Formats: sequence, structure tokens, C-alpha cells
Amino acid sequence: MSDGPRGARLVVEPGHDVPLVWIRVAALGGSAADPAGHEGLMRHAALLSRRGAGDLDRAALDDAVDGLGASLHVDTTRDAITVSGLCLARNADALVALMADVMASPRMDEPEHEKLLRETGALLDELRDDDSSIADRFFVREVAPGHPYARTSIGTGASLERIDLAEVRRAHAAALVPGNLIIGLAGAVDAAAAESLAERLVAGLPEAPAPALPALPDVAPATARRLCLIDKPERVQSQIRIGHPAPAYAHPDFAALSCAETIFGGTFSARLMQEIRAKRGWSYGAGCSLGRSRGASWLRIALAPAAAVTPDAAALTLALFEQLCEGGVTADELAFARSHMMGSMPFLSATPAQRMRLAVRNLGYGLPADYHERLRTNVAGLSLDRVNQAIRLHFRPQATVSVIVATAASMATRLERLDLGAASKFPYDSY
Repeated sequence: MSDGPRGARLVVEPGHDVPLVWIRVAALGGSAADPAGHEGLMRHAALLSRRGAGDLDRAALDDAVDGLGASLHVDTTRDAITVSGLCLARNADALVALMADVMASPRMDEPEHEKLLRETGALLDELRDDDSSIADRFFVREVAPGHPYARTSIGTGASLERIDLAEVRRAHAAALVPGNLIIGLAGAVDAAAAESLAERLVAGLPEAPAPALPALPDVAPATARRLCLIDKPERVQSQIRIGHPAPAYAHPDFAALSCAETIFGGTFSARLMQEIRAKRGWSYGAGCSLGRSRGASWLRIALAPAAAVTPDAAALTLALFEQLCEGGVTADELAFARSHMMGSMPFLSATPAQRMRLAVRNLGYGLPADYHERLRTNVAGLSLDRVNQAIRLHFRPQATVSVIVATAASMATRLERLDLGAASKFPYDSY
């Protein structure tokens, strides 16, 4: 990583095996910067910027990208807006010109703005048809109420109605300033060419201070369990999400917790998969994951049992989680987890493009560009005591939120006998 043009940061990962150039620009902030009540704003601004820029309307911009045999995508995560492109090395200058217009001169026409709002509303309807998406959406909202990460990045029906075009333009212009950018280039490009391309990417951007990053306070630990029953008619299969807030990716204990993640629900031989799927056949998949982001995120356990065994599956999952927290992991489990993680991590950084994307992400999290390599080293040196201490400190089986998508009329009384905590019921289409 080096200082880039006009205060941007620049990551270059040369690799001349193929004549391709990967380009990635991250504008920090992301959907966590959405104002309360205006959820979906940053995503809308990002997507709208791709629908015409400079002298090109949406169709002409698509044709220009296609004519280069290239790709140009804009996306939003909780922590950043990303503009990414891929092209043949000989077309890098032309693609960068298009990307620079998307960043500095998006057209943001009223008709495209209205069309995108309608499309996002239709996307919300599609999400409500997918039980897994419903479970994830409600889980994120309920696991850390009030936290910026707990607000939907897509928006709600009510928040989309509040998004006006002037606000969209202001939000995009505020985020896309040089000092708020991390620029990554990889592939058939050397340091001098990368510097030149980066200069062109930011040439049209305004001179303005970088916006303050969204405040990401730690989430106060819950004191009791909660159950959120998401009522959807005629379900023969349930979606279960169980979890609680957990430390950020940068936390000193994250390497230890990632080993626990692998042991408990990260592989086919993990405890959850063996007990839920292999032994009982209750769910095709059962696993857990830790969020990886700039701020504190969460641990999420996920499974999808048949409605008939949903209470038993939820009870067993919590019992297994309690056993993990009370008894820890074994030396054999840790040895396997270390071996698995050390063997799989290199696949995440095997190419220049992968290394560049990881470096851009790490810098966006406020970490060294090579943090993923340091994490691998930390995993290799973990002791059993360190892993079990981290589990006891950060995992809280008595303070979980359980989100279950099921038919309330046939499921509510069956869940009452479980120790899932105070129950709330929400219609599936209420969010």
C-alpha cells in the first residue's frame, strides 16, 4: 500500500500471467452511513451512479463497457461503496475513463431514480418469497437493535419513500472524494501505470474533506434470551437463525474465535453438521459464521429443519452451543481446525486480484493491508487455552436471539416449552 493521488490510498498487485487488469475503488462509509429512517440511501446512490454517467445515458454506458469486453459493477457493503472493473490490459485507459465518470459525473436522472426505487420495492417483494432471506433480514435487525449494522442496506417500503434524488446526489458526492478512497489495481499493470490510472480515476472528483466514518459503538451484551417468531403461512420447513453480537474482525481474539467457528459449524465434520444433519437428518445444512467488518458484528447459527422437528432442532442447537461454551474445544478439534484453516486460507489470496481485494478490504476496516496473512500466522500459533478462553469470554449462550420463520398457528405453542426467552411475533411481510 502507498499514498495515492490527492490523498487516496493505492494498492498495486502486479501479475503478468494473463493480460487482464482488475480495478477496485472503495469509498468508505457504506450502508452503515445511511441516516436512520432513510435506510437504503447509500445502496441507491451507488446503483444509480452506474445508470448513466458523463455524456452517456444508461444504455450508452452499458454499450461502452460491453464494447470493451469489460465489466463495471457498483455495489455497497455495510462499510463501503465499491466500484470495480475488469478488462484487457490494452483497454485499461478506456475503462478507467468510464469508471471516473461513474464516480465523478453520474447522471442520476429522475426517470432512472424512480425506476430504481420501483425495482428495489420489487426486490423486497422477492425477498419475502424466500424464507432464508426473511430469516437473515429479521436476524440482522434483531441481533443488535439500533446499531448501524442492524439497519437494512436495501431499505424498507417506508424508507424508500423518503429517499429523494437531491439527497441521493449529496450522499454520493460526499462519499466520492479522494481522501475517502482506497484504490486497488491488480494484474498486468506495474507501479507507474497503476499510479497513472489512479490519477485519472480521481481527477474529476471534488476537493473536499473525507466524511467522518459512521460511529460503530459496541453493542451492550444482552442479559437474556429472546425469540422472534416470523409468521408465514403454510410452512412445511422452518428457517432458524440463532446468535448474538460478537467482536470485530480486528479484535485480538478473532483468530481464536475463528477456530471455534470452524470447529462448531464451519465444515461438514463440524459439531453442528454432524449432530443436525449426519446423525439425525434434520436439516441439509447447519453451520455458524462470524461477521467480518470494520465494527463489531455477530455470530450467526443457521439451519433449516422440517417444521415437524423445528422445536427439537432449535433445542439441540442451543444445547450444543452451551456445551461448546462450557466445555470448550478439544486438542484434536483444534489441531484439525488449524490444519483446515491453514490449508484453505492460501486459496483466498492465490492470485493478484484476490490479494488486491483483500488488501482494499483490510484497509477499509482500519487494518494493515496484509492483515489476512497476519491472521493466518496467529491461527498457527494458537493454544488450546487461548481458544477456550476466547469462547468463554465472547460466546454467550444465555443471551441469544432466535429468529424462526414458521407458521405461528402451528408452531408458537410448540416453541413455548423451550427455553428461548421472551417471545415476539412478526408478520413475514412487515419488514
